[in-house]
Amino acid sequence: MGNLLTELLESARVERRIVTVRTNPSEPSRFALGYIVEHNDETVMLKMVNPNGLLHGVRAIRKGEIFQLDYDDRYIRNVELKENNLDKIYGRVKSPNFVEETYLTMPEILTKSKQLRHVIYFHTYSGMNYYGMVSRLTDDEFIADCYNEYGEPDGTSVFRLDDIKSIVWSDEDTRAIELRLALRKQEQ
Repeated sequence: MGNLLTELLESARVERRIVTVRTNPSEPSRFALGYIVEHNDETVMLKMVNPNGLLHGVRAIRKGEIFQLDYDDRYIRNVELKENNLDKIYGRVKSPNFVEETYLTMPEILTKSKQLRHVIYFHTYSGMNYYGMVSRLTDDEFIADCYNEYGEPDGTSVFRLDDIKSIVWSDEDTRAIELRLALRKQEQ
């Protein structure tokens, strides 16, 4: 790697943007994630960030070991969103009032999700998992506007109520998706 790597390292440093640094071609899915603190012909200093957006140390990497540098992709933008909104994503989460009801069913939880326009993460017996916002509900089916892990629309799907194994309400990923949706709405 040469001049283009140096240019991208410098852009990331100046703009204070997260990058992923890959050093092992035999395991390309492994990478270091963080901010470029400094770099020279020999070494890259990386202030490490975990996937939740939390800082967790500094790493020195031999520049010659870098075989790929990623900048401004969806994964990185998602980590930056989490880091820039730690209080909204990881702050104290209050349980919604209805969870203290003594006898809740899956249809009631889906109804509450629809009423509150809340993104949920649900697991099905088929092994598929979805982020979605319930838009319609009948006695045996529901329609959800689905999203991928980056909060991008991923279609509208119909599900049978009997196929729902579990529902996750307000975890870090659903809060990040809701934050992305709110930000997009403000931009319009």
